[in-house]
Amino acid sequence: MRYLNKIVFINSAAIRYSEVQLDGNIHLIGTQGVGKSTILRAILFFYNADTQRLGIPVEKKSYQDYYFPYADSSIIYEVAREDGWFTVLSYKTMNRICYRFIASPYRPDLFIDEEGAPYPSDRIRSVLDKNGIKYSGAISTYEEYRNILYGNSDNKRDYSCYSLMESGSYQNIIRTIQNVLLNSRLEADYIKQTIITSLNEADSVIDLSRYRSHLSGFEAQLNDIGVFREPGMAQKAAGISTLSDDIRKRDLRINDLCRQLRGAYLETERILPELSRKIHEQEAVKSDFYKQRDKLDAESKNRTATMEGELAVLKNALSEAEAKRVFYAGKDIQTAMDRCNKLEILQQEQESLVVEKDLLSSKNKEASVLHANLIANLKNELAGFENEKQKQLLAAETEINARREARREYYRRLREESRHAASEEKERLLVDREKRTTEVAALKMRIKTARGQSGTSEELEAVKGRLGNYDANRKDLELKIRELKYELNYQTKEFETAEKHLDEDYQKLAESNEMKIEALSAKLVELTEFLDNQKDSFFNWLSEHKPGWEQTIGQVCDERLLYGKEFTAEVGEGDTFYGIRFTSGIHRNVKTKEDYLTEKKVAEEKRAGIQRFIATALQDLEAAKENLRKQYQSSVKPIKEDIYHAEYELEQLAVRKKEDESCLSALRDQATRLRQEEIRRLEEELNAAEAVLSSIQQEIATLQGKMDRELASLDEQEKDELAALDKELSVAREAISEEIARKKAELEERKSGYDREQLDSLTASGGDPKRLEEIHSRLAYIGGEIKYINETKALIIEYLKDKREMLDKVPDWTTESLRLQQIIHGEREELKKRLADVNRSIFKVDAELKELKEANRKALENREEYHRSTLLDWFTSRESIFSSMNRTDTDGDCRSLVREITIRVSEQSQKLSELRKEITAYTGNFSEDNVFAFKTSFSDDKEYMDFACDLKEFIDEDKVSEYQSRINTRNSDIFRQITADTKSMVSQEGNIRGVVDQINADFKEKNFVGIIQCIEMRIDPSQNKIVNLLKEIKRFNEEYSWDLGQNLFASSADDTATREKATTLLRELIKSMDAYSGNLIRLADFFDLKFRVIENRNDTGFVERLTNVGSEGTDILVKSMVNIMLLNVFKRNASTVFSDFKLHCMMDEIGKLHPNNVAGILKFANDRDILLINGSPTEQDALSYKHIYKLEKDGDSFTRIRRVITQFD
Repeated sequence: MRYLNKIVFINSAAIRYSEVQLDGNIHLIGTQGVGKSTILRAILFFYNADTQRLGIPVEKKSYQDYYFPYADSSIIYEVAREDGWFTVLSYKTMNRICYRFIASPYRPDLFIDEEGAPYPSDRIRSVLDKNGIKYSGAISTYEEYRNILYGNSDNKRDYSCYSLMESGSYQNIIRTIQNVLLNSRLEADYIKQTIITSLNEADSVIDLSRYRSHLSGFEAQLNDIGVFREPGMAQKAAGISTLSDDIRKRDLRINDLCRQLRGAYLETERILPELSRKIHEQEAVKSDFYKQRDKLDAESKNRTATMEGELAVLKNALSEAEAKRVFYAGKDIQTAMDRCNKLEILQQEQESLVVEKDLLSSKNKEASVLHANLIANLKNELAGFENEKQKQLLAAETEINARREARREYYRRLREESRHAASEEKERLLVDREKRTTEVAALKMRIKTARGQSGTSEELEAVKGRLGNYDANRKDLELKIRELKYELNYQTKEFETAEKHLDEDYQKLAESNEMKIEALSAKLVELTEFLDNQKDSFFNWLSEHKPGWEQTIGQVCDERLLYGKEFTAEVGEGDTFYGIRFTSGIHRNVKTKEDYLTEKKVAEEKRAGIQRFIATALQDLEAAKENLRKQYQSSVKPIKEDIYHAEYELEQLAVRKKEDESCLSALRDQATRLRQEEIRRLEEELNAAEAVLSSIQQEIATLQGKMDRELASLDEQEKDELAALDKELSVAREAISEEIARKKAELEERKSGYDREQLDSLTASGGDPKRLEEIHSRLAYIGGEIKYINETKALIIEYLKDKREMLDKVPDWTTESLRLQQIIHGEREELKKRLADVNRSIFKVDAELKELKEANRKALENREEYHRSTLLDWFTSRESIFSSMNRTDTDGDCRSLVREITIRVSEQSQKLSELRKEITAYTGNFSEDNVFAFKTSFSDDKEYMDFACDLKEFIDEDKVSEYQSRINTRNSDIFRQITADTKSMVSQEGNIRGVVDQINADFKEKNFVGIIQCIEMRIDPSQNKIVNLLKEIKRFNEEYSWDLGQNLFASSADDTATREKATTLLRELIKSMDAYSGNLIRLADFFDLKFRVIENRNDTGFVERLTNVGSEGTDILVKSMVNIMLLNVFKRNASTVFSDFKLHCMMDEIGKLHPNNVAGILKFANDRDILLINGSPTEQDALSYKHIYKLEKDGDSFTRIRRVITQFD
């Protein structure tokens, strides 16, 4: 018999040193906190070697830290075997629990020195070596320890001497022992879970979250597809697509306008410096013209300044001369001069008269002498008079001759000046005529050229160039579209091929695994039937009556014979087979029941694993397809965008071509009109130029005639003036001759008088008084005249000076003044003409400058408008366009383009608002988690546009059918998955039912007489709604699996009933899962475990809870019996090779039982080779236990364990 015989604590927990014997029923007594649970957990750790399943609260120290606080801490287990003893040393190294198996019973001297100090682990090895005791190597893993302890060490045969039993399915024992200690409630759920966890390390579960994940939105999915296919929704979707397409085109047009705006801005930035340069140049040209005008004016003024000064002097002189003339006219200067000119004559006459007076007054003279003197005096007077007149005549001749020469010189000079002035004017007119002749010839040539031209312009040529490029551009775009569509088709085919390969790979994988599942299911059915039928088989008879038969008759007996039910057998002497002792050198592995159970468990696990693998593979397939779809969409999206842009560009190309064709016609008409206007303008300029040329020729002819006339006039004037001078000289001569003749006549008359007087004197002999009176009167007159002459002499001198200096020059001055006035007038006229030419040039420059300044102003306004537009939203949202330096041709300017863009953006905003309303109304029919993953809330316009584009693509590619197919496949797969999971769960009910049957049989076979007459358990169908639905879905799938596989959600009339039933089942499952609070359906949920207890003839019937069977003690008694029977079942099934071993069962609650029942339950356990250990504060039935230990704390809070009673067998 093998069993745990002793446990020894050395510096472990709060125990310095203590040995606790475990070879019988043990009772630990002591107050709370003295260490009873510490000992129970240490014993449990011997069996389960699992620090996580000892019931240690998480807030307390771990097993390692609490039980092994020191380097020399250790716990030693002594195990009894049929062939001796061995001990298990557990100690801590590097914070890990290690084991060492020692082939020796426990001896304190192996672990403690003479002074009671524990040996460290290395020292223990030395001591063992010194004593020649065999021991194992350090066992550092719990799993290896358990395999050695429970004899599951096929590869470590050397450790078989350290095994408590020989079993490969010992886990049920471990789980049951720890569950008995750790669970205190006796309810069906807990017992079920104890049985399940005792059978399997990991509880079998169905993850409802997986079903929820698969069926999430199932109702919504069906509803979404139905809503999507409604005619009204299709119309809305078409409207959204149309509206979004319009918005996209508007956006492209806005982008094109933005590029034009960018090009216009760059062009503006380019022309601004050029305009500034041209303005500066034109300003310089204008300044030069102004300077030229000022220069012409200055030069003209310089040329006329002298003449104007001379003219002013002449005018002043003429004014003064006129004033003198008026003054001298007032003085009757001519009369005064005539009187003054007679001075000498008067003086001579005076002298003559004085002589005559003297002679006439003289009485002493003779008459003949007097007469002779008088005659002589007359002759002298006449001679003097003639001399004076000759002198006057000579003076007049000299003066007139001088004046004649002066006038001749004057007119010569005038003719020379006239010729010179006419020559200069003629030269200017000739130059001007040449210039105008050249201009007329140039205009005629330009007219001829203009008439020969067909009419063109840069804009027209540009339009022609664009029209010439349209066909090439169209072909390029069509080629680009074909290439893009080819690439799109290629990508689509690649995607479809890759998706098909994924489906094919999954299908192959699913088919191969389905075949494996079918094979495993068939094997499980076979194993289940095999195990269910083995109860009455030869195998079962051998197991009961012939221990160790596997090594004898099992070596030659066929499994069909072993597990057949038609047999007769009896035990003979020795190992005989039909009377023959059998020995073979060949060892045959004969499967035990445990082997079949293990094989069944492995098959179930494989099937569950394959099912999980298929489910995971399906999820991976969906994920891979979704990933592939995303990759495809990400790869084809730019291609589709390029196709859309190219088609839009092709469309715009046709529009622009049509516009350019209209523009070309208009430009041709405009060019023809401009050509005609140009010809008309040139003809007008030609007419004007010819008129000017004719005028110039007329001016030349006029100038020549004028010059001829002026010369003729000057000749005539000269001739007239010279004739006048000749006449004046002739008149002067005649006047002097007449005066001399008169003088002679006067003197002759006087001589005659003297002759008569001589006769009379001779007669009278005295003078003549009358004569004297006449002489006296004449002398008085002459005296007066001489006085007048003397008084007027100064005036005459002044007059003669003024006449010489001024009055005589008045004609010359007048002529010169007229000449200067004509010259000045001509200069001014010439200045006017030249200034007019300069002013025309200035006007032209001003016009050009005005145009340049206007263009510059507009350019600056355009630039300013562009800079202002940078603050607008549509500008900032298209930063990439406006950061480009590429120039786009445009006919617009920044202002007009900004205005047009703003208007289009406003229109687009309205369209976007309409789109938002349409999309909001459309998506309002879908939930947030709709099957199509349609967005139902959008943060910006881009998301709205993306949705519209995705919707259009969704409709164009008929993706709803793909979703419908995918949903069909997925929800068909869920049926298969539920069927597989449910089948796996249902298949495990047999194992549990077998355990329950064994427990019931165990109670009937080995019950003790007491108050409990009957304990029975029963497996009933589960009342869990989800479980029942899963079973119904399994049955439905098994019946309609072909229909479901074809099309679960088909809409044909033949499949309507199946589809409605499938849909109803899934809806009910979803509803039940929603109402279910958990995420897991455990194996325990697949059946209900009920108890029936008869206590003192009180029959509880089959109920789920035994908490109210009777008193508290009765409940504990029932629970203890159930746990003991459960442990016994697993103990009995643990190994068919060796079954002679005992186990410990720790039950803390049996201390509450009546002493009679304590003795009964102890016997109930011992009859099944189970030793009970329990603890309580006090002892009530000392004789029921083999060992009683009392635990208490010493003064240092160390636990002292004192054995109170030991009963010997």
